[in-house]
Amino acid sequence: MRYKINTFLLLSAILSFSVQSCKKENQQESLTKTDVQKTKDTLTSESVSAGKNEKDIQYIINVEKIDSVDYYHFAIKSTTTQLKLSKITDFNQARKLLKGIVEFNDKSEDGDQSAVKKIHFRNGKEYGNKNEYDYHYFVAYYPEEDILLCEGGHTTDISFNLSNGKETEETGNPDYINFSPKSEFRLNGHFGGQECSSYFIQKKIGNDYVKIIQLDEEFEKLTKVWLCVVSGAFWTDDNTLYLTEGSNFEGPKKYFKVKIIEK
Repeated sequence: MRYKINTFLLLSAILSFSVQSCKKENQQESLTKTDVQKTKDTLTSESVSAGKNEKDIQYIINVEKIDSVDYYHFAIKSTTTQLKLSKITDFNQARKLLKGIVEFNDKSEDGDQSAVKKIHFRNGKEYGNKNEYDYHYFVAYYPEEDILLCEGGHTTDISFNLSNGKETEETGNPDYINFSPKSEFRLNGHFGGQECSSYFIQKKIGNDYVKIIQLDEEFEKLTKVWLCVVSGAFWTDDNTLYLTEGSNFEGPKKYFKVKIIEK
């Protein structure tokens, strides 16, 4: 009788252990499937995000006319500290730094040796001034941007990005550059030799700043105001730029808020 009781207890214990083991295996299997599913979803999401090509993104602007009170209110609140680009204006120093990249005339028609003769861009492109009467004279070299700024006829800005071979319309005059807080965007421009300048917005893509909006043209389409001279500008965030049009062609300064929007 005693032997039968012990056998019964042993069988009960074995049965209980088997049931618990099965439940544990089922729970582990369910957990494993859930983890695998979550991992799969996460990877898919990251893959889609990583596959987005910044160069294919298009941008537009929204322009709002504001009064001077609003402009200066946000100007005071803005805490953006503008980055100051290094600038070399000493011709002899720049000439040494750019040896093998930029060739200057030994002697131009008026005796000035700072005229650009030829450029061997770092990416293999070349530029040669074929008009012997149209000289581009050295003004400054910006080593951080690798931009050579020159002056043409009527004090026109002529600039070259020595790294990628881009010229004035896409390179601008670095003295015009105004960075957004995180340097994702920046305002740039150049003087065309008349009374007005040309302005555009660049976006940081990879290691380069790429022109995404010809600001003066789009601005005029939206406001019917010619953005001739930007006399003041600041950013409140990486998509919001405040500026003034101060040419006095049509009366006193005008104040605007420009919003950059991804299409």
